[in-house]
Amino acid sequence: AGDRVDRTSLPLYQTFRYRRGTSLEIVWFKRDLRAHDHAPLAAAAASGPVIPLYILEPDLWQQPDMARRHYDFLAECLGELDRDLTALGQSLVLRVGDAVAILSALCASYGVTTIRMHQETWNGWTYDRDRRVRAWARLAGIRIVEEMQSGVHRRMASRRGWAGKWDAMMAEPVVPTPASLVSISIDSEAWPDPHQLGLAKDHCPQRQPGGRQVGLDHLASFLSHRGESYRFSMSSPVTARRCCSRLSPYLAFGVLSMRE
Repeated sequence: AGDRVDRTSLPLYQTFRYRRGTSLEIVWFKRDLRAHDHAPLAAAAASGPVIPLYILEPDLWQQPDMARRHYDFLAECLGELDRDLTALGQSLVLRVGDAVAILSALCASYGVTTIRMHQETWNGWTYDRDRRVRAWARLAGIRIVEEMQSGVHRRMASRRGWAGKWDAMMAEPVVPTPASLVSISIDSEAWPDPHQLGLAKDHCPQRQPGGRQVGLDHLASFLSHRGESYRFSMSSPVTARRCCSRLSPYLAFGVLSMRE
């Protein structure tokens, strides 16, 4: 990334052939930008053709906790996810705008009746957006299938029982990557330049690059040698930078799963 998003890393401009009448499901990627250990993708792929969708929401990027460094990191993660999905047979579909409007249009155009996703844990704006999506889906008769991927369990009356839910989720086997995806006919939109969203470049010269492979590299180096003195080195800002895992952005954007 930089002043301009590397569009060659986001080949999101292809059109695929689709026959009307084919049963399709949408997999809505949010903070789960991977194909491995992705229960919604695996379930959808097992039932037929999939629209692997990412919605770039301009209003989200106007929130006070969003910055250009997050946008650049996201672009790098999506670029690698798109390459991984393309290798399976169906590229990532990018749409820009309001989630309810986009999901409604896709469901109407392609006869989609099921949307699969992971529960997203981000900020208040995304929580309110998910409530709007659920309200629309109930009225439209669209089935929403939401899988867990973090320790946040909503609508619990108390903390009692939380640990059991966490242990059960973490004990489940890692979900393998689908062997392939069916290629379909659907257009994808161009990735917006960050300046279109009002995101000025912010100075972060040592920002960690995004993408699944970089996250795996950090995990491997932490487990093999960097974490050897973690117990003692984590307390000092001089040593913690090297000896801590540095996995938080890769977990936050979901290029690695917690269970993985």
